[in-house]
Amino acid sequence: ELRLLIDSLLFSKHIPYSQCKTLIKKLKGLSNVYFDKKVKHICNLPEHQPENKELFYTIDILDDAISQNKKVAFTYNSYGVDKKLHPKREAEYIVNPYQMVATNGRYYLICNYDKYDNLANYRVDRITNIRMLDETAKPISKLKEGELNLPKHMAEHLYMFSGESVRAKFKAKNYIIDQVIDWFGKDVEIVPENDEECTVSVTVNKESFFHWALQYGMHIEVLAPQDMKQKVMDAIKEIGAKY
Repeated sequence: ELRLLIDSLLFSKHIPYSQCKTLIKKLKGLSNVYFDKKVKHICNLPEHQPENKELFYTIDILDDAISQNKKVAFTYNSYGVDKKLHPKREAEYIVNPYQMVATNGRYYLICNYDKYDNLANYRVDRITNIRMLDETAKPISKLKEGELNLPKHMAEHLYMFSGESVRAKFKAKNYIIDQVIDWFGKDVEIVPENDEECTVSVTVNKESFFHWALQYGMHIEVLAPQDMKQKVMDAIKEIGAKY
């Protein structure tokens, strides 16, 4: 019950941050130290009811693994045309877990796949058959990121795609500056061009920016990188050909 109350506060868009933080501290004070350890790795909660019945068990195991600095193994799934989850591959995924977050109404695990030196994002509600391993997780300091800067990571990974980030530049209508800041945060560089347009520069995950550019295509013009501009142009032609 306490966790549900805390989750409601975390998802509130009306309570100021300082008041929200104070209320959460009071709610935690109604329980014991073990409860506090169980909630410290979750930064927010999803809006929608999960369909994966293992979700909360998965969260508990991930909490423990992150706290104990252990690797986890699991089956990663995707939906088929029968609307049921199916394993993406036969072999287990083995990862180094670092943090759980929620965005766009879904839980994500920020972790590292041993084979690579970068961070990856996995949907927690697509994870089944999870188990904590005895093997110690790879320190995040050994990755190319060096650390998990959560605000920066979330701002760059709008849709939580994994992969490289690039410096993107686009022309935008001034009336969508609110949306630009909502999506990318205040670290964006904005240069006014005239009363109607401005130029925006931002560091962002490449795949995420592609999808964002299509979403706001009527209000922006991609300027760089050149391969991204071409990719958006090709996608628009492909979409147009269908209509």
